[in-house]
Amino acid sequence: TIDEEQLGTSTSDGICTDTDTKGVRSVTINPDALNDLAKKVSQSIIEKNIQNKTPNSTNGYATSNHDGAYDNNSKNIDSENVDDCIDNLNFASWDADNWHYTGVNYKRSHLSKEQEDKQRFERVALYVMVLDCINFCFWPTTDCDDDATCHNEIFKNSSKSKTNLLEYEHLASALKHLAEGDDVLPEQENNNENRKKNEYDITSNGSEKGDSFVTKAENTYALAPQNLVKLDINTFRNMIQSRLPKDDIICSNDGRFSIPNSNERTRLIIEMTQAILSFHSGSATNLISKANKSADLLVHLILQNFPGFRDTAVDHNGRWVAFYKRAQILVADLWAALGKEQLEEQKQLVLDLCCFHDMEKITTFADYRVPQLLRHLGILQYSPQLSLQVDNKVELLPFSADELYIRAATIIAVDELVQLVKIKLSQEKSSMEDSALKVELWNDVNAVKMDWYLWNIGEKLDRNQSLGNHHL
Repeated sequence: TIDEEQLGTSTSDGICTDTDTKGVRSVTINPDALNDLAKKVSQSIIEKNIQNKTPNSTNGYATSNHDGAYDNNSKNIDSENVDDCIDNLNFASWDADNWHYTGVNYKRSHLSKEQEDKQRFERVALYVMVLDCINFCFWPTTDCDDDATCHNEIFKNSSKSKTNLLEYEHLASALKHLAEGDDVLPEQENNNENRKKNEYDITSNGSEKGDSFVTKAENTYALAPQNLVKLDINTFRNMIQSRLPKDDIICSNDGRFSIPNSNERTRLIIEMTQAILSFHSGSATNLISKANKSADLLVHLILQNFPGFRDTAVDHNGRWVAFYKRAQILVADLWAALGKEQLEEQKQLVLDLCCFHDMEKITTFADYRVPQLLRHLGILQYSPQLSLQVDNKVELLPFSADELYIRAATIIAVDELVQLVKIKLSQEKSSMEDSALKVELWNDVNAVKMDWYLWNIGEKLDRNQSLGNHHL
C-alpha cells in the first residue's frame, strides 16, 4: 500500500523528489548509509551462522550531506556502540528476553496430548491478539495527561508530575503473568464436576457452522473472549496495573509505570473479542484457519473483523495511504509464536496454521523506534524544518504530511535494506561454501525479522541514551 511513487522518486544522490508541485519532500533516504548498514547486517548474519565469532570492528555510518539540504546525524553517532549492538544481537528472535506467554507450563491431566496442544495454541493466539490489540502508545508521558494516568490518587494529587516509564515489554510481561494464572489448576479443580464449570465447550468441532478448526479457551483463562467481552475500564486497569513494575522499585522519584489510554484500550479489546465470539465461534484458532496459511489473507481478515486495526489516512494530495501496522504486527507475532519460529525449535506442531507461506508480503512496522534508529544512522534524513521540530520534541500531528513521509520512508528503506542484505548474502562466497546454507539464510531474511532486529538495536541504544528524539 506504500510505494516509491507515493513517497517520491529516489535520485542517484539519495534525494527523494516530490511527485507534485511542492518540490522536495521533508524525508529522504540516503542510499550510501543504507548500503553501509546492509554490509554490517549481512556480515553479522554470516559470522553468527558460519563462523560463530564476532566480526571485527568496521567504520561507522557517517555519510556526507547532499547539497546541505538535509540533516545528517553522523556527528552524534557512536559507531562503536552501534557496531556492538549489531555484533551481539541475534537475527532475529521474537522472544529473546522471555517477555511473552508461550503456554509452556500449561497442563491439563484430563485432556489428551492433542487436546492440550490445541488448547495451548488457542491460549497463545489469544494472548498475542490481545497484546497487539493494545500495542500502541509507549512513549514517555507525564502522569496526568490522559484518562488512565490520573487514576492513581497518590500521583493525581502529587505536586510534581511524573514520567510514565511504560514500555512494550512491561505490557507484554503483564499480560503474560495474567495468562499464566490458570496454567496449572489446583488438584480439586481437575475433578469432573469442576471441570464442567471451568471449561467452555473446548472440544467443539464447530460442525454447527461448518468450521473445522474450533478450539475454545476455558472459562478459567483470563484472556478468553467470553471473559474479556465483559471488560470495563476499572477491571482493565486493575488487571494490567497490578502486574506492572511497582513504583517503589524506581530509584528516581521522577518516574512511575502506568497504562495510558485505558478507555480506548478497553474499547478495542471488547470490539475484538465480540467479533471473535460473533463471527468465529469464540475461537481464535478458527479465525486463523480461515487464512489458509496466508499472512496476506490473515491481515485482510483482521482488518475485516477488527476495525481498530485499520491504520489508514488521506494525505494532503487526497491520496489514500494504508500502513496497517498493528494488523501486520499481529500476523508476524502469530507466525513467530505459533509458526515457523516454533517449528524450528520443536520440530513438530499439532497445528501448522501459522506457518505462513507468504511472509515476504508483510512490511516493516512503521512506528517510531525504527525511523528513530534509521535517522540516527544517517539513512533517513529530515529537512531542516522537520529536524528542528523533532529535535525540540515538537509532536507531529497524527496523519500530517511529515508523519506520513517518515512512516512511508521507513517502510521503503527497510524493504530496500532487506533486498540489499539478500544480494550481499548471495554474493558471499568465501565464508558460505555450503550452497544449501546460503539459500536458507537468504530465505530467512525478510522485513519482519529485519524490523525486530532494528527495533532491538534501537531499544538498546535508547536505553544507553545514545539515540536522538523520535517524531511522536
